[in-house]
Amino acid sequence: MVKTEERHQRLKEILLSKKAEVEKDIRQHLARQIGPENEHRLDSVLDQGDLSSIDMGEGVDLALLEMRNKIRKAITLAILRLDEGNYGYCEECSGEIEEKRLKVMPFAQLCIICQRKKEELEKIEREESIRDTDSA
Repeated sequence: MVKTEERHQRLKEILLSKKAEVEKDIRQHLARQIGPENEHRLDSVLDQGDLSSIDMGEGVDLALLEMRNKIRKAITLAILRLDEGNYGYCEECSGEIEEKRLKVMPFAQLCIICQRKKEELEKIEREESIRDTDSA
């Protein structure tokens, strides 16, 4: 039981740290885009609506911000799953996902073995799809 509680605490620290890192990155990026005169607006955590209301003018910058915001949302959902007791376990095999993997990708839902299997199946499906397109 103690090991489970310790793991829970370590995982929560990983998630909160990564979430803070992503939110800081979003705020810094936006501050660079909108200029120092509006930087005071970025004191609160931004959500998708806030991001949408800011006109970046550059598609690449907006795409990067949207990607970072998706990561932030995924981490927030991972924190909820952790509090519910089902975070850190593979959705395929129900085994524990290594903390090393969760440090790199805190919103991972598959262990590395199941992730590799999934990617291999997707690769096979893409190759079959290409073959079907070429033979048609």
